[in-house]
Amino acid sequence: MQFVDKDLKSVQEARILVESARDAHVLLKEYGQQDLDRVIDKLMSDILIEIPELVDLEIAETKAGVKKDKLKLFEEFLPILEDKLKNQKVIGSLKENSHNQIETIGVSLGVVAVLLPTENIILNSLYATLIAIKSGNTVILVPQPRTEKVVARFYSKVAHICQESGLPQGAIGYMENTADEGVTQILAHPDTALVIDIGVPKYFDNNQVVNKPMIYGGTGSTPVFIEHTADIVQAAKSVVDSRSFDNGLLPAAEQFVLAEGVIANEVKSDMTEAGAYFLSDSEEEQLLGSLFLDEDHVNPLFVGQSATWLAKQSGFSVPENTKVLVSEKPYIFDENPFTNELKCPILTFYVEPDWMHACEKCIRLLKTKRNGHTLAIYSKDEAVIKEFALKKPVGRMIVNGPASFSSIGINSTLPVSLILGGLTTGRGFISKNVVAENLTYQRDIGYTKPNIRNHVQVQEVTQEKDISADKELLAKVLKKIMDQ
Repeated sequence: MQFVDKDLKSVQEARILVESARDAHVLLKEYGQQDLDRVIDKLMSDILIEIPELVDLEIAETKAGVKKDKLKLFEEFLPILEDKLKNQKVIGSLKENSHNQIETIGVSLGVVAVLLPTENIILNSLYATLIAIKSGNTVILVPQPRTEKVVARFYSKVAHICQESGLPQGAIGYMENTADEGVTQILAHPDTALVIDIGVPKYFDNNQVVNKPMIYGGTGSTPVFIEHTADIVQAAKSVVDSRSFDNGLLPAAEQFVLAEGVIANEVKSDMTEAGAYFLSDSEEEQLLGSLFLDEDHVNPLFVGQSATWLAKQSGFSVPENTKVLVSEKPYIFDENPFTNELKCPILTFYVEPDWMHACEKCIRLLKTKRNGHTLAIYSKDEAVIKEFALKKPVGRMIVNGPASFSSIGINSTLPVSLILGGLTTGRGFISKNVVAENLTYQRDIGYTKPNIRNHVQVQEVTQEKDISADKELLAKVLKKIMDQ
């Protein structure tokens, strides 16, 4: 009976949240870009002092990740994001012609429901809230089980800051009772304009949202190819550091390493030097026995844990400086559990005879479990880089850089974003890095040009009148001659 009551309470809360967000959006439509930017400036300024406490709470609740890595990510990500948002206009008049007539208008969508992941909750919540405000939308944050407490704390602080800055009450919402029935009610509600699903595939794959636009951004299970022309020492260190950052919780963290045969031993040696530990067959069996609940589902207690913790829990020991555990495989096979999405510092290592075989292997890895939205390559051969870029079914490709950071716009040319579009995994309608502009639509204004056909007809009429006048003049002249 208590379970039923919780479901009913969740459904009722869902309806109230959507209706409140809908009503707030009516008021928000009167806000200009400058009004919204003032709210964003205030939020980004005031929330900084709260982040250490929120990160502590997140780690205490999820038992995943590394505090110093999370704080470092905030320090690097937020200034780039702030600079990007400051110079960006996404709603209102976006383009005018030479006559000062509006040609393009950015229009907010309305109520945006955000399904939050179980990792990097604070940063994902903050990013989703910022791009929703920037684009003039209202937002409802929907946490996952075991994360409600930290999202509630984040919401209380952010809602207070935003309302003090002039945002309407109800513009930011948070779901407290997250039973499936209530979550589905939010997603399917007719007043919900857009769903952003950050790595919660069950709501997409189970087809619980009908006729509703959805942006999907999950973990990428990124393959990385190290070609023989690459800076091998730099590539090996970059892969290990990137995969181990925050214990493998970033959305495009490397999961598969493919090394060209002629440099494979050198790559393994340099990876070991950088902190990788290559597993023996018996150690791999021990790890698999504790890591997976069944052939497709990872034990949630192992998500976001360190390599040394994973080894200890599996019954074997590794050096204290170990950052990632590596399973070496000769080929891909469907029964290999390491091809599942892994949110922990584990890599699978393959050796390929040349870049062409590596190219095909990457495509297979990307398609095997529908997890691939990102690819990385280390190479100095522009022809090889171009071939990979042209053929791989991914939304982004990282060249000679750490996939975890470059994919989200840190020290790369990609747009800064924590939500990496998953269209290439068969989910959602966006493959790019998701930014504020994606939460709007653009209204194009067309102005009538002079009607060429009418202009021609006017000319024809004028010509006919001229000819008629000429005939009359000619008749008068002839008559005068004849009269003489």
